[in-house]
Amino acid sequence: MSVIVSPVTAKELPATLAALEIADRADLLDLWGNLIGSPAPKNLSAPFLRRALAFELQCQAHGGPKARTLEDLSRIAAGSISHASVGTRLRPGAKLVREWQGRTWTVEVIDGGFLMGGERYASLTALARKITGARWSGPRFFGLTVEVRADDGSAASSRRRKAA
Repeated sequence: MSVIVSPVTAKELPATLAALEIADRADLLDLWGNLIGSPAPKNLSAPFLRRALAFELQCQAHGGPKARTLEDLSRIAAGSISHASVGTRLRPGAKLVREWQGRTWTVEVIDGGFLMGGERYASLTALARKITGARWSGPRFFGLTVEVRADDGSAASSRRRKAA
């Protein structure tokens, strides 16, 4: 793993990421120390180390996350909701993943609709109905909406409450 030198340029990134895939745990831990500047937390799996290191290397090569992403993360850490979670517009190429009754469903956003299992759907609601067999709000099923309480403006669970 000593072939990975910091900093990594955008041109070197593909080869560096490929080297991560074949690195053993000891090399990953060494690289973590070099990139992060502190020892890796105990008990991190090699696949997790690879993903975290790949993220760090990509940030190094491309300048880090966008300012909006950092702002959203700060809001989430402070206990507020992310702007990204409310009224998000999905761009073609985005993937939505939802686990339902032990099965993982992956949906790709395409121009004018959604693609799941090679079949095209016009709406997330149609997809949610196909997956569950029940009438769901598609955006709610895929976790894209947050209900806001009228009294204090804070985010609330999207589950309906029974009348007393």
